[in-house]
Amino acid sequence: MVRRSMNRNQLHDQNLSFVLQQIFNNHPTSRIEISHQLNLNKSTISSLYNTLMAAGYLTELGLGEASTAGGRKPTLVEINRDYGYTLTFDLGFRHLHALVTFLDGHVWKYDRIETKGQSIQEMITTMRDYLDNLNQENTTSHGLLGICFSIHGIVMDNQVQTSPFIDMAGIDLEQVFSEAYQVPVVLENEANLAAVYERDFNGARNLNSTVTVSIHRGIGAGIILKRDLFRGEHGDAGEIGQTVASIAMDGAGNPHPIHAEDISSEDAIIQQIEDKKGLKNLDRTAVVKLYQVHDPDTTAVLTQFTTAIGGLIYNLMRSLDPDAFFLNSALVEEIPALLKQIRAVYQSLAQNDVPIELTQNARLATVLGGCSLITHRVLGLDHYELNFERPSADDTK
Repeated sequence: MVRRSMNRNQLHDQNLSFVLQQIFNNHPTSRIEISHQLNLNKSTISSLYNTLMAAGYLTELGLGEASTAGGRKPTLVEINRDYGYTLTFDLGFRHLHALVTFLDGHVWKYDRIETKGQSIQEMITTMRDYLDNLNQENTTSHGLLGICFSIHGIVMDNQVQTSPFIDMAGIDLEQVFSEAYQVPVVLENEANLAAVYERDFNGARNLNSTVTVSIHRGIGAGIILKRDLFRGEHGDAGEIGQTVASIAMDGAGNPHPIHAEDISSEDAIIQQIEDKKGLKNLDRTAVVKLYQVHDPDTTAVLTQFTTAIGGLIYNLMRSLDPDAFFLNSALVEEIPALLKQIRAVYQSLAQNDVPIELTQNARLATVLGGCSLITHRVLGLDHYELNFERPSADDTK
């Protein structure tokens, strides 16, 4: 009897999750439409619907159109964006990116905060000040619902394992922020979040397996296999920047590995151009301008870059065999000709037409991926597919 009761409870919870998923993915919708989609009877749907409504997750929009067979007009419903909000921080080397989204995934606000040179303790103070300001501006009924951190390093079991660009000083971000704000806190690698963004917001909605290659200060790959994020046994999956591109010998005859991100990350490209031209303090904007005036040194470095990335994608294809690749690179976004060159290099090696696409709105890919991850957690839908609307440029100015 107890076992049967537990099974009924489990079935109820599962059906409740299915109804919530349907409403999130098909807004606005109605109880009759949910009943048709889930093949559940109307009384069951009404009971589940009433549970979600009582919890405050839903908002009714009024009456829709009656069916062609006539009958009563259905009441339309969607996720209640005023229930609360989530927050994603991307802990970059130079900037802290903050994206605040309502429960339905729509953007409330986006900010980029200068943090270059700050210690992790100073960054935490900056983030807590930001949260305090949000709390003062908040008009939702439940306020902060959850926090996601995008980490430029290896994350496993919600803990930062390595962080090459920011010294974490042994600080447990999950503990610090969950204790301070009493909400779920999720940590994830930034390349993994870019892959989640492609799956849930962007070009990979209808694809089974994809690889998103993020090229920034370092190089990483977010891997989606069978619609699930693949992290590996120790969180190291996708650390392609550390793959060995070549081996040099030092003066003592000892081998010295040269890693992919030593020659193909954005920082490495800038350093190579600075060395060739005898310049200092170049940035991406300067590199783009040099390319646009056909500077031969810049052209040579970027040709080497596209050759290396094309080869890297070929190796990933042989290892993972995904449906498509996405490039999350602000540099390639600003110089579209580089994407064409990367495709040409890949096709010369692979002789097939696996798509290699550029991530749209790369600036926000990781924080939007974080929005998806923390929204799944807050709604209790970690293993359910949710489809989000990609924000417009005006939403994130």
